[in-house]
Amino acid sequence: MSRDAQEVRDELAEVRAENERLKASLAQRATSTSTVNGSAPAGPATERLVFVPREKKCPLFRGNGGISIEAWKEEAEACMRARHFSAAERAYFLYDHLDGEARDEIRYRPREEKENPEKILEILQELYGCPQSYVALQEAFFSRKQQEGETLLEFSIALMTLIDKVRRNAPEGILNADVLLRDQFVEHVNEGALRRHLKSFIRTTPLATLIAVRKEAMRWEREGAAEPQRPRSFSLSSLDRSLGVPGTSCAVSMDPRGGAPTRSDMEKLQADMAKLMEMVQNQQAQLQHFSRGAATQGEPRRRGRSPREGPLVCWRCRATGHIAADCDGERVVGPPQAPSRRGSGFSENGPLQPNQPSGN
Repeated sequence: MSRDAQEVRDELAEVRAENERLKASLAQRATSTSTVNGSAPAGPATERLVFVPREKKCPLFRGNGGISIEAWKEEAEACMRARHFSAAERAYFLYDHLDGEARDEIRYRPREEKENPEKILEILQELYGCPQSYVALQEAFFSRKQQEGETLLEFSIALMTLIDKVRRNAPEGILNADVLLRDQFVEHVNEGALRRHLKSFIRTTPLATLIAVRKEAMRWEREGAAEPQRPRSFSLSSLDRSLGVPGTSCAVSMDPRGGAPTRSDMEKLQADMAKLMEMVQNQQAQLQHFSRGAATQGEPRRRGRSPREGPLVCWRCRATGHIAADCDGERVVGPPQAPSRRGSGFSENGPLQPNQPSGN
């Protein structure tokens, strides 16, 4: 055991000696190089670690679900360009990065198709490409608006994705696709003030692209409006003067940015509203009183009869309880059926004559 330990120590000493010789030779070489170049001798050599990045990894394409065929195609072509593959190597590279039903589809194809990278991409594009027609894609693009809770960045990326699909399926390409993309973004942002600001920005810079317009929109959204709007006040002093109660007013300030009023403002508002409601109720009571008085004055006055004692006696049928205007009975000539009381207009011997006294 001790012998093995001694051998290890000897080997370690040899390694250290070799390391010192290497360091000395490197220092001597650096000194000679600096002397030839005319510069001052450098310090002791330092070790450096060089990190070599691995090659970019291409994702797998499985068909339906996961990454789309367009995105996978771009990734695969970028990886193949960086590695400078031949046609056969490109075909094998594409096949190695297929999985699931997409791999099975290429596996059972003829050999001339499997060894052709362009043909492999064409087959996959035909199977897993966009199933919508060109008209449907156009309709989806022109009907796309900024949704609730969607940021400007998300909305712009959604429009870029849709216009890219339209461009890929267009039979003869799209004229002014960048202008259409920019105008669609400007016309369908939710904020009305931002929409007007972006239209003014386009008028001043008609060659602005979507990226420039989106940058301006995000700056406007981050900084807010250029000039803060003045809070609008609604005063009720004119209504108080019309009700005849001077010296009482109620003013409410509305902040367009949505600032919450303070507690003191709310208490003052509630007190002023209570006074206002009381005044309105009093005014309503006065109006009702005036309306009843006007209705009473407009009615025709009925001719009243002088009050008298005793029951009513009909002069037609000589019965009591009604008058001759309301009588349907036969006319009776003679004294009434019941004796009259004083002041009834009858006496015991018949109707009173104009000069005949009613007493004994």
